[in-house]
Amino acid sequence: MQNNERSDKKEINTRTLGGWLIAIQAFIILNAISWVGNLQVYYKLLGEKEILIKQKPPEDAALLNIFIYYELATSLVFAFLCFVVFYFFYKRNTKFPLILIIYIIAEIVVEGLSYVIFGHLSNDPVLMLQKLAFSIVIAVAIIVYLKRSERVKQTFIF
Repeated sequence: MQNNERSDKKEINTRTLGGWLIAIQAFIILNAISWVGNLQVYYKLLGEKEILIKQKPPEDAALLNIFIYYELATSLVFAFLCFVVFYFFYKRNTKFPLILIIYIIAEIVVEGLSYVIFGHLSNDPVLMLQKLAFSIVIAVAIIVYLKRSERVKQTFIF
């Protein structure tokens, strides 16, 4: 009876990073591209910050300056972290699911802080809120997958 139950279960090939792990891989790669793109944008804004500050009211000028440096620093840190997460993913490190969960939560916290602190500087704060909500939905889906998936448990042996 037990042999039949074992043969009925589908064997998962853990030698390849397949299944929904491909979506996780795409998520990491696209996040890395996004953070490097942000790094380029805010580095360009750093050169033009004097012009931008003159266009804003005096009470927003200091906050805009802080915003540019904040976004530049977070883009640099998260671009680096994407490559670290990517490294742990391909090494099939047992800590990968935990590292990815911490990374995703940190990303949500940073996006939330950006919205709360700098949202009023944006021309379209609703777009920032929509991006934050979408990020939360994706984060929850990935975290649930990492916690419940048999493929993840067998590939990154907990």
